[in-house]
Amino acid sequence: MLEKILTMLLKKANPARNISVEKIGNHFFIHAHDTTGCNDYLLEGQYSYKEVVALNNLTGYHCGFGFCKEIGPVAFIGVCNPYFCTTSGYFKYEVYEYGSSIDGGEYYFELFSDEDAKQIGNYTVYGFSGLDAVATKAPIAKMNYIYDSRYKCKKDMGHNKDKKIIEMDLKLSGTYSFYDARLLATGTKKDKEWFSSEEYPIQFAVVSGNQYVGIINLWSHENDLQFRDVWEYGCDEPKLQEIRFLSKEEAEKIDNFSLYFYVCPYSLKKYPIEKKDRTFDRRFKFQLPDGTDYRLV
Repeated sequence: MLEKILTMLLKKANPARNISVEKIGNHFFIHAHDTTGCNDYLLEGQYSYKEVVALNNLTGYHCGFGFCKEIGPVAFIGVCNPYFCTTSGYFKYEVYEYGSSIDGGEYYFELFSDEDAKQIGNYTVYGFSGLDAVATKAPIAKMNYIYDSRYKCKKDMGHNKDKKIIEMDLKLSGTYSFYDARLLATGTKKDKEWFSSEEYPIQFAVVSGNQYVGIINLWSHENDLQFRDVWEYGCDEPKLQEIRFLSKEEAEKIDNFSLYFYVCPYSLKKYPIEKKDRTFDRRFKFQLPDGTDYRLV
């Protein structure tokens, strides 16, 4: 009964949507029945119908064509379930890139008939599967962070024993005491072993013997590593520095830690950022001279 009441209230607030509330275990979830499309990657430029079909053939899956009033003609390629590219509905138009935040907004996709689709020559193309194959024929404007080598090489959060250099993605402004740094990173000043949502592990260290740093989103590391500060756009690559990790007893006595992110967080909104890695700058070109995409290396 409660599910029906919540669904009725939800539909009243969103009369244009086909949505319901479902109870799974002890929790209630909103389920949308009118979604479509994909947003794992977005191609650069626009494409004709035949070009879209050729690119989709590289994926081995399905494609669909339609119109979105905010974007214009839109095509989806590499879709495993044909339902999600041959049905009108709402789709999330933002690609969740590494180093960026998104608001999860949706646009409405109106499916074209086959006859109408063939007449269009300026499709904006979103993809789901087949990224590596498609990237050999068309430049990628945006890709989901899970496919990005910048994230993939760091996703182990420091468990890679062969990694000898730790490169910082972000530097936060200001300095912090040990407990204030832990509060910002983990949400509590107490010891914490498990993390979720926007809670991140933090390690404390001294760089070059005199610079105290807190490194967020990094699990424990041995001391045979080198530290590289944030490499900003338009700047020379920072020199490698020696780093020694501190025990809790040592770190508690320090009140001037500079804070860094080793792995960029899921959202940047709440952090006072002083420096960003050069690849997060919109001027950075991901296409290398040989046509390879830097994010797929």
